[in-house]
Amino acid sequence: MSNKLTNRTSENLPNVSSSKNITQNGKTNAVIQHAETVNINVQPSINPPTGLNTMLGDLKISDNDAKLLAEFKNDYKNILKYCIRIDPTGEAFDIHCLELIDLNYTRWQFDWRDFESEKIREIVYHTLKNFNEYLDYLSDQYMIPLLANPNFVIYKNQSREDGERLREVIIPNTIRIRKELRDRYLELWPVKEPIVR
Repeated sequence: MSNKLTNRTSENLPNVSSSKNITQNGKTNAVIQHAETVNINVQPSINPPTGLNTMLGDLKISDNDAKLLAEFKNDYKNILKYCIRIDPTGEAFDIHCLELIDLNYTRWQFDWRDFESEKIREIVYHTLKNFNEYLDYLSDQYMIPLLANPNFVIYKNQSREDGERLREVIIPNTIRIRKELRDRYLELWPVKEPIVR
């Protein structure tokens, strides 16, 4: 039985028993038999680490986190900038942005757990939570299509109740959420302030 195991294993290994110099790639193992002196030259792995951005501000992150974070940032950068810049209580809001927020949330609602860094998981989780709450205030419960362009929506303000809800609930909460989204943006794209002399 042990001969079968030895034979099967040695079929996959180069014949190194007569060689005194061995070159191998990456983290493979070599079996050496009957050699007095052996020089092993280990070459870099065929698939070396990607070396993506391994820093988020002052936080060192793994290559896996860097890759996932790049995907997350790519999905959300323009949406974040749009939502921070546009005040939906005072101007029309692009309905396609709402669709993108929902589509990205569907993807990231589980994938955020794949981040190794607790700090990055926290940032991504809070970003998703902010967007999820924002969608509640941007829903058709409070908004209607713009008559001049149905690709945009505006807040209902056709009754006294609509006006009160807009002033007392929607405006304060959308301002708060947009500030939180701004904070998430600054966490995802940290830059040290230049020193002015």
